[in-house]
Amino acid sequence: MPHVRRPFRGITLPEVLTTLAMLSLAAGFSASAVHALAGQTSLRAAAHEVASVFTQARGRAIHRSIQCGVKWIARDGDLTLEIHDDGDGDGVRSDDIESGTDPLVYGPVSVRKRWPKVTVGFIPGFVARDPKGNPVGDLSDPVRFGRSDIASFSPLGDCSPGSVWLGDTRSRQSLVRLSPTTATITIYEWAAARQGWIRVW
Repeated sequence: MPHVRRPFRGITLPEVLTTLAMLSLAAGFSASAVHALAGQTSLRAAAHEVASVFTQARGRAIHRSIQCGVKWIARDGDLTLEIHDDGDGDGVRSDDIESGTDPLVYGPVSVRKRWPKVTVGFIPGFVARDPKGNPVGDLSDPVRFGRSDIASFSPLGDCSPGSVWLGDTRSRQSLVRLSPTTATITIYEWAAARQGWIRVW
């Protein structure tokens, strides 16, 4: 019996348009997911950079048996960090830094220059409590080390307590916290979907 060839049925214009629309939608979702992942990665990297500066200062203080300090300058959503050694035995002080008595040994490190999408501050509308359940307080003050602008580390390994709040200006919030006595450095991330903090370091 002879084989009957069926006529070729082409692709119609509505089918082409539907396919293109579906591909465009999928590409949009992918781009959004990639952008979200990049934002999360940048924020986490910035938090780890701040923590690593504190870790370096603590290790230096213990290894060299001197006071060591991280001077921070918060301005216009940026944070600049510098490590200074105590040059005259009275602790790392701003006046000694200015005079050159307490020498600069590392930095300055600018958060904004390394991660342009990360800001030192709180995301819009942030109302959560801190990881210990305490009120966050003044949202205009994202860097808190008491009245000083220096996080100090002693040869014994302890430090002055403090917190640095980082955000992506949209929905992600991160917190780098220094605990005294043991100089524990902790990084938390705010999980908006779970309405809770996740310790990541």
